Amino acid sequence: MYAHVDINNFYVSCERLFRPALNGRVVVVLSNNDGCVIARSNEAKELNIKMGDPEFMARDLLRQHDAAIFSSNYALYADMSARMMNNLARYTNMLMVYSIDECFMDLHQYAGPDLTQYIATVSKEVIHNTGLPITIGVGKTASIAKLANKAAKRAKQSYMILATMDDVERVVTGFPIEDVWGVGFAYYTKLVEAGVQTAADFRRLKPAWVKQHMTVQGLKLWRELWGKPCHVINDLFERSKAICSSKSFNAYVTELAPLEEAIATYTATVAYKLRSQNSMAMTLTVFLRTNKHRSDHDQHYPTITLKLPFACNNTPDLTRAALQGLRAIYSEGHYYLKGGVIASGLIPAGEVQYHMFSDYKGNKQNGLSGIMDKINARYGRGTLRVAAEGYEKKWIMKQDYLSQRYTTQWSDIVRTK
Repeated sequence: MYAHVDINNFYVSCERLFRPALNGRVVVVLSNNDGCVIARSNEAKELNIKMGDPEFMARDLLRQHDAAIFSSNYALYADMSARMMNNLARYTNMLMVYSIDECFMDLHQYAGPDLTQYIATVSKEVIHNTGLPITIGVGKTASIAKLANKAAKRAKQSYMILATMDDVERVVTGFPIEDVWGVGFAYYTKLVEAGVQTAADFRRLKPAWVKQHMTVQGLKLWRELWGKPCHVINDLFERSKAICSSKSFNAYVTELAPLEEAIATYTATVAYKLRSQNSMAMTLTVFLRTNKHRSDHDQHYPTITLKLPFACNNTPDLTRAALQGLRAIYSEGHYYLKGGVIASGLIPAGEVQYHMFSDYKGNKQNGLSGIMDKINARYGRGTLRVAAEGYEKKWIMKQDYLSQRYTTQWSDIVRTK
């Protein structure tokens, strides 16, 4: 048996956790630069506010209903996600984090008459320990577990167990095919043309037709809905093939100095992520973007990829290389709206190739970055940083509705009277 666990309205739930007065109110969370709605409370959904709606289009409706609006507080969300995953890991020998707000659990060792009580305990304990409302779906495959999770939410239950194929048949009847995990727009279009409207209709298709029109991935989904596991649930660490840090600016940037601050900041983030997964990068890509929707501005989308002398993950060396790349592609007179840094050619940290004709000083820089990580872990991200990142950061993305970093910043910790 497998369980799929996710946090209900995750970003909204994190904001409400520290401000319980928001329970029952319309709450939305906005994307980078406060551009679009990316999270909604159930009350906001009832107002027909959709994911991706531009903030300016929903503004009047939100004001009319006294909505609470928040900018994305990624530090808070990441920390609360880690707390939930750590709690869930206590209840399984194998947990696979699927995204920031959802994961899969292997429950084979608990399959039996006590499974229902066990899932009820997990649900109760995780909510008690983290304060985050979760929904759990359980089934014989990952796809059935995901199906059970969605069915539980529709039934307004905290969990649902589909232990037998009769249970599955009961749920798939009337379950919209577009809500099945793995059915994207392309598959949905083909299935509708074939007369498939529900998950039950999909299960009645011939496997040969599924493989012909939906390739092997579609066939795996079909088999999973019949209780035959095709997706491997594992907790093995998988090294990323590339790491990117990129954000839009809060206004157009035309000068080199603020661009250097931005690229240095993004590079520091990339370097930290490399060290977190014990990787080193062999190449570094720097890019800039203007606003493609502005016809009155000259367009410029420069990109440069640099091969590093040595694979590294320390902040000073990567920042030095990134700024060299930026200066090579920067063109005066353009209105830049976005920039970013991508580290690629990733290898394990212990496999750096040296050569005798270069003076390698990476070990010293690596030690310095390690000290920075320890200090920042204790006192908060950005406490210690390279000077190139700047201080005022006027280019940083717009966050007019940002809440406090309740769990990661000492100055923002909740105080009681």
